[in-house]
Formats: sequence, structure tokens, C-alpha cells
Amino acid sequence: MKSNKTMVLVLIVSLATVFILIGIAMDEAHSENILPDTALDNLFGTPPCSLPCWQGITPGITTSDDALQKLDNSALVSENTLGSDGSISGFGGADWYWKINNVLPDEQGNITWSNGVVQIMELTTFPYVSIGDAINRFGPPEKIDVIDCTDIPEGKYRYWCVTLYYAINGIEIHFTCEESWTEAGAQIAPSDQIEFVRLFKPSTIEEWLSSFGLDPQSYNLQDWKGYGNLLDLYIIE
Repeated sequence: MKSNKTMVLVLIVSLATVFILIGIAMDEAHSENILPDTALDNLFGTPPCSLPCWQGITPGITTSDDALQKLDNSALVSENTLGSDGSISGFGGADWYWKINNVLPDEQGNITWSNGVVQIMELTTFPYVSIGDAINRFGPPEKIDVIDCTDIPEGKYRYWCVTLYYAINGIEIHFTCEESWTEAGAQIAPSDQIEFVRLFKPSTIEEWLSSFGLDPQSYNLQDWKGYGNLLDLYIIE
């Protein structure tokens, strides 16, 4: 009986230690916004497969059948998480969970395809990859778009959804800035965490938005002016 209690105590202590180590890793990645280059490479990739190519999958080129096979074989895709629906040769999609490294919790990923070819891929990264990491890799974006995406006007914070466009590279980067209603002054900083990246066939911004039936003229597309006060730099009201 005493032996069983000891084993239970050891198990509890071991689990607590694991959770503490994971918590420390998450806090460090969140507060310092620093990941090893190898972990960032798991997202951004390296030649010849860097974004918008990910794990051998390139929107506009890779077939849905090949994409599902590559995902199933990928060391980054968590085991038994890949699921798909729709016709392989027609229209459909798939989703999965993936690891940016072996310590942090899983992130989500998904693809959609039409006519049997991958069209869009999305990879979540929050809260481990910063916009500074992305801009260091790809340079300043072609354009930035900022919209008010506050869901609860009577809440404590106002939220701004920001998109960085690298359309000629087939990349969108999405993140959110917040500010207090009582102390307006949202800032855009290199440490802001990316929520997800959207990958597509390289195009112009106008062609990309128009492919969804959207009017590019209705967007608040601004030139990149660097970091600082979001309202002063990018918001037209």
C-alpha cells in the first residue's frame, strides 16, 4: 500500500515538473519573443522550400493528393491529427496540428484546394512568432491593411486587425493590436505576435483580393511606414 502511494506521489511530482517546464518555455517564448532559428525555420522554411512553400506543399502547384501525402509524412505534423473532407480531385480541404518545436504546444494548420490543386494554406503561430521575425526574413511588406475588429464596443479594449501583404511572395501575415478605450494609442511593435500566416500562389494584391470577388479599392491599403503609433501611421478615420 505504501509502495502504491509512493508511486502516485512520484507520478504527480513528475507531471507537475513537466507542466512547469512547458509553462516556462511558453512564458519565455511569449515574453521575450525569441525562438531558436531551427524553430523559426519550421515555419518560414529554408530554400528550396520557404514560404509560401511549407513541408513541400506550394499553393497553386501541389496537388491535393500530393499535399495529403506530404502532410502525412511530415515530422512536424502531429500524429493522427490530419483530417480531410471533400473530393481529392475536385474541391475540399484538410486540417491538422503541427509543432513549431518539440516543447511548445501544437499549432493548427489547414489547406483548401480546388480542381485538385492546393489554393490556400493557413498556419497558426500564436503566440510564439513575432512580426519582427517575419520582417527580418522577408523585408518590409508591400502594403499594410488595418481594420477595427472590435467585437464588444462596451468592452475594456478596442482591437485592430492588421494584415501585412507580401502578395508577390504569396504571403499574408495577420496579427491584432489592442488599445484601451480610455487611453487610445495602439502601437505596432516588432514584438507583436503573429496569429497566423496565409499562403497562396504569388500574385499582385489586386489580383489576389479580386479572386475572392473583393474590391481592392475598399481596403485601407497603406505603404509600410515602420513601427509606432498605429493611428498616426496607418488608420484613416
